Amino acid sequence: MLDNLNKVILDHIVNNIREGNVNTCHHLGFSTAELSEIQQLSIDEMYDIAQSKVPIAAISIDHSAFWKMVKMAQVNSQERMIIDRALLLGASIQMLNAYFGLSTTKVSARRSLLGIREEPGRKATATDEQKTQLWELWCQHKGSIQSLESMEGLELLMLFAEETQINLTAIWRAVEPWYRHKK
Repeated sequence: MLDNLNKVILDHIVNNIREGNVNTCHHLGFSTAELSEIQQLSIDEMYDIAQSKVPIAAISIDHSAFWKMVKMAQVNSQERMIIDRALLLGASIQMLNAYFGLSTTKVSARRSLLGIREEPGRKATATDEQKTQLWELWCQHKGSIQSLESMEGLELLMLFAEETQINLTAIWRAVEPWYRHKK
């Protein structure tokens, strides 16, 4: 089934022994005597064990952990899609830090991967006409969210940006004081 399982295990064990991480080897199930013996093996002996068709370990699947990891990967993927959408709509570093805790470096890297060229300096603010348009949208939808700082709040702001073609950061800056006043 896993032709190189012995090789992978031996490589892992030898590396951990050399780095002084003997407890890691013990957690895998090796005794002190077995670890001592592995240290004494010649290259040819290591090769023979690594190439043996008889596995030195059995693999078991932790189904609960597997499904938790799948769910976590899906949540992370969904979050990356939301971040990318927000960036394409003009989200600032400050905004992405507020919603996702992203650093300047991570936001810059995402922008680069998306091919977004960002001009230095502050983003433009909404004009009076745009603020009027946003105010009307806000009055229609403000009751539909519990918190502007939530994902549903961000989703609402992104819908405003898509509907109005106004920069997402400008929308966030205009709506945030209205939201705080609503509380």
